[in-house]
Amino acid sequence: MHNLMDKIYNSAILKALSLCLVVGTLWAFTFANEDNYQLVSTIPVEGKFMATDFLKNAYVITERNQVMKYDSVGNLVGNFSESKFGNPTSVDATSPFNVLIFFKDFATAVTTDMRLNTRRLYKLSNIGIKNIAAVALSHDNYIWIYDEDENRLKKINPNYEEIYKSLDIQQLVGEEVHPNFIIERTISGSHLVFLGVPNMGIMVFDMFGNYYTSIPNHSLQAENLTSFQIINDKIVYFFDGQVMVYDFFTKEISALNIPHTTHSQVVNIERGQLFLLNNKELKMYARTVN
Repeated sequence: MHNLMDKIYNSAILKALSLCLVVGTLWAFTFANEDNYQLVSTIPVEGKFMATDFLKNAYVITERNQVMKYDSVGNLVGNFSESKFGNPTSVDATSPFNVLIFFKDFATAVTTDMRLNTRRLYKLSNIGIKNIAAVALSHDNYIWIYDEDENRLKKINPNYEEIYKSLDIQQLVGEEVHPNFIIERTISGSHLVFLGVPNMGIMVFDMFGNYYTSIPNHSLQAENLTSFQIINDKIVYFFDGQVMVYDFFTKEISALNIPHTTHSQVVNIERGQLFLLNNKELKMYARTVN
């Protein structure tokens, strides 16, 4: 019954996500200048990580190691503060109906509902996987992990079975690889997995864990990225005070003009809304139509 509900959720989410990402791209990449933004909300929060979803919710990991969920106008609508899993490392909000929270120190991931109530627990140490660099949600509500001991990208189902796994990535590239971020997105109809490797760039794999391509740091004109977004065929990331846009196919790169990034640590874009996080506050801006 649970698997059936996951499939129903997934089908609905993919349809909504496809539409929202198209709309989001049209909004996001027509930004012209700072005058096109209106401040929606300023939220006092000491944050160290942020994720957003296509419903324009923001998920902030605070300095007190809570996960706080804010809606599109800044209202607090969820709070995950379970300490038995350790300190949260990252949040994957690809699906607002099935949010993934990763706890690196305990090799554990938790999926939650929209109010951040626990739905499912992945304790990877139970199957001997103890050193995990990053975790992400897959399109079918399984999870992707990077196993640091084996240097492999793996897809794990709720029964702790390895569905797919990559080759040894360090052997593949001939140097040490220390990823810090994973995200799965659809590019031109294909599910691709993007692995962030700060000292190298972004490695891309197909839905079976097969290596596809790499985008080096020099092509991104950035380095040591902690996170990034995939919006349609664009990789969007925040570096050196700017939101950069890299076209996956044309390889062209550009910068977006956005307000007040001097002290921001994380910047995300969702459907015409801008989220800027520093260690004191979260600011939300809406793009205005002139």
